Formats: sequence, structure tokens, C-alpha cells
Amino acid sequence: MRLPSTYLNHIELYYFVYLGACAMLIGGLSLVLHRTGKVFLNDAFAGNVTLVSAISRLLDIGFYLVSLGYVGLTYSTNWQMIDYAMVAKIAISKIGGLLLILGIAHIFNLLVLALLRQRRALTSASGV
Repeated sequence: MRLPSTYLNHIELYYFVYLGACAMLIGGLSLVLHRTGKVFLNDAFAGNVTLVSAISRLLDIGFYLVSLGYVGLTYSTNWQMIDYAMVAKIAISKIGGLLLILGIAHIFNLLVLALLRQRRALTSASGV
């Protein structure tokens, strides 16, 4: 089966847009989350630099694994790309899925850090 040349142009554009946008989002978000996250980690772990550094690296690795895993699973598509609007619709829906997953993971991490901070505050208040 021979595909029309317009379809091939659209699929190439889709890959360029989707993979390019995901690379920029993952790169930019990783820098922002890494820099600002250290403040919360320092507070949650009472400034234990070794522990903060280790957990920061683990969170970074988890971020990259989830992000790249999602992109790897969703980059291909079976939808017919008949025009540029369809390319945009498919790319935006998949990018939205990536952002949704990362947002949920981010909120979960913040809740865990808040619980750790609260637990530390309770133990220091009780003198234990």
C-alpha cells in the first residue's frame, strides 16, 4: 500500500511538533522543578544536605522516566492526518496527556513533602 505524499508530510510534521514540544517541555520543566524543589526538600528534611541531594536525584530520575516513557508510548499514532488541523489536534491531545500526568505526579510529590514536613514539626514539638 502506497501512502499519499501529503500524508507523509503531515506525519513528519506531527513527529517534529510532538517530539520537539515534548523535548522542550521536559527540559524546561526539569530545570524549574529541580531548582525550586530543593527549597521544599531542604525544609522537609531539616536541611540534611546528603538526604536532600539523594532524594532530589531520585525525583529527577522519576520525572525523566515517567516523561520519556509516556512520550515513547504515545509518539506513534494510527489516526489519519489529512490536514494540519488534524496534526495539531493529535499533537495537542498527546502533549496535554503528558502535562496531566506530570501535574498529577507533581501534586502527589508536594503532598508527600507536606506530610513529611508536618511529621517533622510534630516530632520536634513533642520533643521526641
